Amino acid sequence: MALHAAIYSLFPSIGDKLARAWKELYEDIKASGIKIYPPAYAATGFFLALIVGAISLLLSSFFMLFRNLLPEPLSQSIQILLPWPLYLLIPILTPLILSFLVFVFYMSYPKLKKISRGSNMEAEMPYLAAYIATMATGGVSPYISMERLANAPRILFNIVKDEAAKFYLRVKAMGYDPLTAIEESAKEVPNKSYRQLMLGYAATLRAGGDIVHYLQRQTEMMLKERVSQVKIIGERVGMLLEGYLAITLVTALTIYVMFTINYSMAQAGLGLGGSEFQLFLFGYILMPFISGLFIYLADLLQPKYPVYDKTPYYVFFGASLPLTLLLLFTMTMPFLAPDIFGNMPLPFKQIVKYICTYLNLPSGFESGVGITLALMIGLIPAVLADFYSSLKNEGIQYGITRFLRDLVEVRKTGMSPEKCIMSLRGRDYGKFSKYLREMSNQVGWGVPLSKIFEDFAKKVKNWLALISMYLLVESIEVGGGTPEILESLANYAETLEQVEKEKRAALKPLLLIPYIGAIILVVVVLILIGFMNYIMSMAGGAIGPSLLVSTLTPPIVLDVYTMGLVAGKVGSERVSAGFKHSMFLMIITLVSMALTPHLVSGLAIKL
Repeated sequence: MALHAAIYSLFPSIGDKLARAWKELYEDIKASGIKIYPPAYAATGFFLALIVGAISLLLSSFFMLFRNLLPEPLSQSIQILLPWPLYLLIPILTPLILSFLVFVFYMSYPKLKKISRGSNMEAEMPYLAAYIATMATGGVSPYISMERLANAPRILFNIVKDEAAKFYLRVKAMGYDPLTAIEESAKEVPNKSYRQLMLGYAATLRAGGDIVHYLQRQTEMMLKERVSQVKIIGERVGMLLEGYLAITLVTALTIYVMFTINYSMAQAGLGLGGSEFQLFLFGYILMPFISGLFIYLADLLQPKYPVYDKTPYYVFFGASLPLTLLLLFTMTMPFLAPDIFGNMPLPFKQIVKYICTYLNLPSGFESGVGITLALMIGLIPAVLADFYSSLKNEGIQYGITRFLRDLVEVRKTGMSPEKCIMSLRGRDYGKFSKYLREMSNQVGWGVPLSKIFEDFAKKVKNWLALISMYLLVESIEVGGGTPEILESLANYAETLEQVEKEKRAALKPLLLIPYIGAIILVVVVLILIGFMNYIMSMAGGAIGPSLLVSTLTPPIVLDVYTMGLVAGKVGSERVSAGFKHSMFLMIITLVSMALTPHLVSGLAIKL
């Protein structure tokens, strides 16, 4: 805040003009929850653009002054990529383009955050309606409902909790009456469902209508609407995976085939040559960037929950990534760039050479085998962590769904929720059974329900399970756990489970495509190298297939690795689920590299 104020004091008029010119900036900043005065925010964007422009101008000027010191292949590649006029205009165009992009992104950030904030509330809305309905059924006033919601654990209601805290502040500190505070909250939040629920809630209360019936109907409608959204999301995600695989496989095959042909023709004095830099940009930067972009798009489409087990990611960044980098430098780089990394520890290089000899692979496969082993071994800790996390948390929601259905039927007999829990403790609900027995014992001992839920939340990292149990605990405390509300929750849990099963079944055939694509990509490129070598040898020349294989296999392996991460994100809504797919793809890639030379020799072609 102080930084924005200081910058605004330097450019007050520019900040005011930009804030007025940039339409909806005031509204976007307010709806996004950013607590910065809009003209000060605009002035900060202008200041950042100036800084980026000055730095890029300095760097591009140095580039032009010392461009003769660049390696010849890199300099030629830059001149090929950039036409002659653009090459000379780099010091002017680069600062302008970068400054413009930084300014536009910074000024667009509030709108992006507003959209993200509204979409992140979608998962919370059905349970918010169920929560308010539960409170109203128990005779709790709207003011007390929002006050309790403001004190709810953030892991359950992330964004709604902030709005409840604002409501509480308006009533307690600013003197608003509760209904006016609810209406003001509805106008600020960028979510249609929240706005309709709160405005309808306030209107029903003002008119003296049946608020309990209204909230129960809204809860049923929101739960049904959410199920429909999940179905649509499943279809869109399937289309996204199909598009990603089509783009990556077709593009990768096209580029690698073109590079192989161009390299072969260059050896005969007929090609352009100098395409190594373009290969580096494509294989090591563009293709991973495309994979990251599709992971981001999948994340935008898929439902987001505030709670998930972060252990696999901690293990990946704390153990798998450092181990992978170490193995890449010791098992891949000595073969890919022997002049620079040739003095790496000998045992690692010997392991790679031993495996290549054991698989009867010709010279040139060392770099491909090395990067495959490095990525595969590095993933082992992360794969084990994700397997343990899945084993611990995934079956709990299944048990809670069965428990809620049984709870509804027992609750219809007139038995209190506490007695219902104790009467169901002996039934088998899979992984949830041990937690249910603990909760039943604690209820019988008189342990506070808030303490029971805190203990449960520490052990379980499944948001759907936590929110279901939280509503159950709250209903017991206020006496609002009616059979109607519990019936809606049970139906929602059952329908959502069925939709998830259908989505997994629809995506399962698509998850086979990365494995087939990995085999095709590796085999086709290696066969083409052998075929071009065969053609050139018939013409009395040679292309040096070992060097070409050594250059092409590492980026292909890296592309296959990222394909596994995308498959995991799309198929299971978690990037960590892609760790096992990437490991299996590395194994398949290694097998493909081992079998391809024998297949090539069977075609009378030699690698």
